[in-house]
Amino acid sequence: MNLTYPPAAELGLDLNDEILAAQGIRLVDPAPILAHLEERFDFPGDTFDELIFLQASTKVLRVASPPLEITARPAIDRLGIDFLRIDMANPRMTTSAVMTWGARARQNVVDTDVEQCTAFLRRQTITLTSDQIQACTGRGFVVIGHEGYGLGVGFLESTCQDDDNFARVRSMYPRAYAADLDLTSPFGNPS
Repeated sequence: MNLTYPPAAELGLDLNDEILAAQGIRLVDPAPILAHLEERFDFPGDTFDELIFLQASTKVLRVASPPLEITARPAIDRLGIDFLRIDMANPRMTTSAVMTWGARARQNVVDTDVEQCTAFLRRQTITLTSDQIQACTGRGFVVIGHEGYGLGVGFLESTCQDDDNFARVRSMYPRAYAADLDLTSPFGNPS
């Protein structure tokens, strides 16, 4: 994904480019990001309206909502929420982003049953049914959900029925989030 970093005024923002640079923040043109998300997940066109895309590291893009006021001091530790991992061949949405916007995805999205959901949240590989992968376009990152809520991202190994990895999804759920689920169910019942 080729990212560009236009001046704030070009993005219609009333922010000081020198202060942004001093804080180590670059504004990102959202067009290629939105094109990637629309192609992979078919998000409705207005899903990410009004968000400001920022880059403060080489690994992750963040988003924030206006109004945004950035001062020269004190130094900003974090701004916005992690949105997209960009340090990989195929950028993937973060768990925070999927929890916030994942329910709006219309493609490469999988709704899990209780057993699959529990396994996914415990970072286990799950196997989907043929019906569950109907909205998937092929191998790659998919939004994992349960009962209309976005939970996180998984990696769908294959949609080819002749493949040994057909409909298998590796959980990308963060270790830190999953740690509390070792002994209990995310649904409140002991496992």
